[in-house]
Amino acid sequence: MAEGTPTIIKFFYEKGNQFRVSHVDGAIGGLTPTREVFLAVYSQRTALPKIVEQQITPDGKLGAVVKTEGKQGIFREMEIGLVMTPEVAKQVADFLMQHARAAQQSAPAPQRTTEKIQ
Repeated sequence: MAEGTPTIIKFFYEKGNQFRVSHVDGAIGGLTPTREVFLAVYSQRTALPKIVEQQITPDGKLGAVVKTEGKQGIFREMEIGLVMTPEVAKQVADFLMQHARAAQQSAPAPQRTTEKIQ
């Protein structure tokens, strides 16, 4: 290393205005026309109804569902699209694989609760 070249560098991290944490169930993407890698991550769930009709019981409470309108199937909500060079894509892939292996080798993850909302 040339004399006078620093041997240590500090990186400072700061959250941008649009930073948020998102749950990711999957990803889709490919190469851009400029040969960069495009990756969109999504969360998925069943489609929410547009309209729900319910009976009203004699005592004024909501009763059985009579009719629902809306899309059927699985809804994939695109959370963010990422564009990166192939080199950065490799670094991200290595990072993800390293942490996926560490997670698999560690203690079992706690079970998620599946409480029903009343």
